[in-house]
Amino acid sequence: MKPRTRIWIKAISLLVLVAVLHFVYTFFMLAFQHQRANHRFRSYRNLLLDFNTLNLIDDRYEHSFEVWESGSYAMAPLNRRDQDGKPLYSWRFAEYLTWPVPLPNDLHWTAEEYQHYRESVSLYLFCNERELETFVFAMGGPDTAFDQTNPTLVKSLPEDLILFADVYQSKTHWMQPGDFNVETLPDQINVPGGLGSEDYPGFFVCFVDGQIWWLSDETPFELVKRFCTITEARKADRKILEPYCRAKAQANKEHLQWLPQEPPAKNQETQNGNTGC
Repeated sequence: MKPRTRIWIKAISLLVLVAVLHFVYTFFMLAFQHQRANHRFRSYRNLLLDFNTLNLIDDRYEHSFEVWESGSYAMAPLNRRDQDGKPLYSWRFAEYLTWPVPLPNDLHWTAEEYQHYRESVSLYLFCNERELETFVFAMGGPDTAFDQTNPTLVKSLPEDLILFADVYQSKTHWMQPGDFNVETLPDQINVPGGLGSEDYPGFFVCFVDGQIWWLSDETPFELVKRFCTITEARKADRKILEPYCRAKAQANKEHLQWLPQEPPAKNQETQNGNTGC
């Protein structure tokens, strides 16, 4: 065999090997990203239940069946504050105060009494395993579900309103106060502090009715912004986001206290599985 022929054979073999390795790498990366995305779906379902608990322990309201049935309350504040109005810790930590062994609820999130939880969280609802920075922010600010200046009763919230979403590089400890503000929300996807995710392509948003959508990075920010405030969400229909939706899931509506409860027969249609858009 001529030397030149051997060189060509080696070159072609090397190219084939590189192509195969690239295919294998891409396959495993996609599998890993989808695994993380499926874990995120489960996290958002549990997150909704946790915020439901936070509403129930909110000391602003009389804890009565009639209050919850009528929806005559506003969403709990995103931050627990001290007597001077200074934020102590995030809503992400408040649910931990309902554990069987109660923790003091009037300390700053950096307090020594919270050190064990601050440095080793076991439920990973808000951050990836072995990480402490949160991947989820609530959609806060004026005219949102969490507007404390002009609160809206939960029974009046439009179902297409976004409650929570993935945040890109939050730089925020999961216990630390910090969420989106619609007035300062970055108008690009995958910029620090804005919508986006480093764990997989696209990002998740969670609506009032418990629907969780996995949107692509190509989703126009202007469309997403229409579902971040109550006024705009009442005028829009999230069907305009469907062309950019990679998959969706539905949390069990029976567990979302702020929603009108349907008769049991209809609730059979509510599933916990993921579906394509």
